[in-house]
Amino acid sequence: MINTLTFNRAINYGAVLQAYALKEKTSTFAEVELLNYISPYIEKAYKYFNGNKLKGVMRWVLFHKRDKRFRRFINEISSKNIYDKTTVNQVDVEKIIVGSDQVWNYNCSGSDDVFLLPNIETKKYSYAASFGVSELPQEQVPFFKEQLSKFRYISVREKTGQDICKKQLGLSAEVVLDPTLLLTKEEWAKCFHIQNNDKKYILVYAFEKNKELTNLAKYIAKLTGLPIYNISVSGKDFFGHKVIKSAGPQEWVELFYNAAFVVTDSFHGTAFSINFNKQFYSFAKNERASRITDLLNTLGLQNRLNPILETVNPSTKIDYVSAKEKLDEERKKSIAFIEKIIND
Repeated sequence: MINTLTFNRAINYGAVLQAYALKEKTSTFAEVELLNYISPYIEKAYKYFNGNKLKGVMRWVLFHKRDKRFRRFINEISSKNIYDKTTVNQVDVEKIIVGSDQVWNYNCSGSDDVFLLPNIETKKYSYAASFGVSELPQEQVPFFKEQLSKFRYISVREKTGQDICKKQLGLSAEVVLDPTLLLTKEEWAKCFHIQNNDKKYILVYAFEKNKELTNLAKYIAKLTGLPIYNISVSGKDFFGHKVIKSAGPQEWVELFYNAAFVVTDSFHGTAFSINFNKQFYSFAKNERASRITDLLNTLGLQNRLNPILETVNPSTKIDYVSAKEKLDEERKKSIAFIEKIIND
């Protein structure tokens, strides 16, 4: 039996889908259970009534249907037993894999050190773990070095993570694919029972207001005549078009699968666009930039990043032949890393 530990309870599409994908792919080699661990900071972040009652009511009105779908999905993929900081250390298992996602970003976890497994005596590994920063604060270096030196194999999601391991911690780490890219387009369609939808649209998935992103989506819509569907993460309508507030993980994957065009500032939005061979553009000008840039550079799709409106031609299609070959090669290497853990 192998356990995986990650941000499986976050109301976040990328978080739960990467948790699902790592479990799904690893289960082809061994029996796997995704630990249903309650991280106090993450759990609190997604409560409706968290200080401001009015905001809590508004959030419930906007997102209770979506969040219900999330909870159902989380319960389906996670262990029946629920763990806290004490009981997670008592798990009796041969091996445990931490990751993926920003499990080693203390800002995301609220300084939850469980994801470094300091009190678990078993074979420890990481798969595509992320620090979420380009450099660790110096005061965190000794603890990270002490704990990660106990891991038998370390893999990270970004080149920046590999640099942190090498330069700050003196440890070796491999760069592997985000778990969502371990599954092919066909595997996602089969696992989620996705049907082709003849009604095509431009899909917008954005975390922040971005005038360039908004203008590009509208520009493509004007030239193609396609409607814009906006998956809302805040409840606000940034784009003046159809806003989808109720999509759970299943519906989110289906929306990407059937989109004709995607405009996003999300790493996982970019990853699924590529995996599903979509025409897309990504914007990355904040802390998410390195994740998106690394992926696009690896697959030779740099020209899909931060486009200038005047140069965009929606009729120019992405040649996915080369990108798919590179993705397949990276997928083989990443799956080989999982097999190395299984055989250790």
